[in-house]
Amino acid sequence: MSKTRTFESDLAEVQSEMISVALEYVNGNASDIYIYCATEGGVFQFDPFFVVDGKVVERHKVPGVDASVPRQRSLIRFGTDQLLRLAASAKEHSRPLPTQIKIHYLVNGGAVDSSFEYVPQYTNSESLTAADMVERWQADVAAELSH
Repeated sequence: MSKTRTFESDLAEVQSEMISVALEYVNGNASDIYIYCATEGGVFQFDPFFVVDGKVVERHKVPGVDASVPRQRSLIRFGTDQLLRLAASAKEHSRPLPTQIKIHYLVNGGAVDSSFEYVPQYTNSESLTAADMVERWQADVAAELSH
């Protein structure tokens, strides 16, 4: 008996793949993995960041890992490819594509928390970008960690 693919199963698989690649990238040097994804205005953005020693750390600043530009590009390319795969699945299954996906993965214990938005988050603003959205989320996480 073959398993029928659904948008939901593709979404779960894409999230799992994104978490796996981020976990591999950080090489066990983080307690938390955060993944920001945007699919607005024809742009697909995958941007992970991490919590290391209780502090928010961007991917190019993770201590003890190869954070070379080629390795970062490979990470981003893989995540972006997963978003494109999700977009194809949404189209195939006539489902709306989230404009924003936020994933939080707790490394010890493996808990995953995801949130999805379906309305524009920044393309309806003249001044906001996807990078601004990631920076806001990083600031929110940093503020939570400091309490």
